[in-house]
Amino acid sequence: MSLSSIPALLRMTQYDYQAFDALFAQSCEIGATPAGGLHRLTASAEDGAMRDAFCHWLRQQGFSVHVDEIGNIFGLLALCPGAPWLLCGSHLDSQPAGGRFDGAYGVTAGATALSSLARQLKERDEDARLNLAVVSWTNEEGARFQPSLIGSAVFTGASTLEKALACKDAEGITLGEALEIIGYRGEPLPPMTLAAYVEIHIEQGPHLEQQQKQVGVVSETWAALKWQVAFRGEQNHTGPSLMASRRDALLAAAKTIVAVREEADRHGLALHTSVGRLETSPNSPNVVTSEATLYIEFRSADEALLRATGELFSHKLQTIAQETATDVSLISSLFRQRQQLDARLAQRAQKLAHELGLSSLKMQTVAGHDAVSLSASCPSCLLFVPSRDGLSHNECEFTAQEELHRGLDLLLALLADICLFPDVEETA
Repeated sequence: MSLSSIPALLRMTQYDYQAFDALFAQSCEIGATPAGGLHRLTASAEDGAMRDAFCHWLRQQGFSVHVDEIGNIFGLLALCPGAPWLLCGSHLDSQPAGGRFDGAYGVTAGATALSSLARQLKERDEDARLNLAVVSWTNEEGARFQPSLIGSAVFTGASTLEKALACKDAEGITLGEALEIIGYRGEPLPPMTLAAYVEIHIEQGPHLEQQQKQVGVVSETWAALKWQVAFRGEQNHTGPSLMASRRDALLAAAKTIVAVREEADRHGLALHTSVGRLETSPNSPNVVTSEATLYIEFRSADEALLRATGELFSHKLQTIAQETATDVSLISSLFRQRQQLDARLAQRAQKLAHELGLSSLKMQTVAGHDAVSLSASCPSCLLFVPSRDGLSHNECEFTAQEELHRGLDLLLALLADICLFPDVEETA
């Protein structure tokens, strides 16, 4: 059997499409917002309800379910005892008032594709050379608990379990406590050797739509520099206190926000920047702000540019502090390196897309994904389907059903290819 026969051998059936549509629709209902989006923060009641529903679905489909110590959910299909595992998944948590597709598509698509693969292999009496597993990673978004990608970072050893469980939300609740509340602080996962990790996701950008391509195959990621910065001034009355003597932390924050945007404008398309979150104290209309905390991001494919920007902006923060008579401190700093995803898997994915009649685009990802975490530990592949107008982290986030199904077609073909021919050498 050759690689080129895989798409003809194993295709999504109408039953599989219907199974996916039903599971995805269920995901869209749990934590749904009135505007058609999703509000399902990590370890919230809504997240707990979705986890329950997903685990129930997995057991119905014959998966065994394991929840690890950081709350990652694994659905396991042991087809070849002693063999490595082919892992596929994404995340079920959302941003506040986020979209229905981000993350949840990858989990529901992965679960459906693996279930279909196992069933069809059994029906055709084909011998799998790998075991199969789907995963829903905990706290990919980093919305309620920072940083992002916590579940996959613990799994790969990039973060310790203790540090991850100690992360606190705005109310001071730790991730460990929140997982206990919803019943998803589990047990250590038995040793799992991974053959590969595959993730499918909406693009969260406009390139597939603009270039009229049906699927994307990611070759590499941008690097990212993430800072948490605090300015501290002096609380005072906004009426009688003299303007010249005020130590306004919010003024310092405002100057910083403008400077962060100006830094991106200086470098054009080579640098993306943002201040996505601002916390102030005491946050009263007639009190000069005594403390302001900003969450700053710089992203670029050029690591040297990113490091230079960080160094230059450190000096800019000191200048702003002097101008506003405030003190500034860097509370936390995270540098995420540029990552190359597995070239052989990407080549195989593009070849299979062609054989399925799907137009594909080799591309980079600016956003972080769990596949980025996994790429340091095993061969990893990240696939994209289009996002309408490039919109994401928004209630209007949308990908058409036929586009979701095309992604499923490619996902199943790639998973079948890896499962049956894990050691196949690619040719140009």
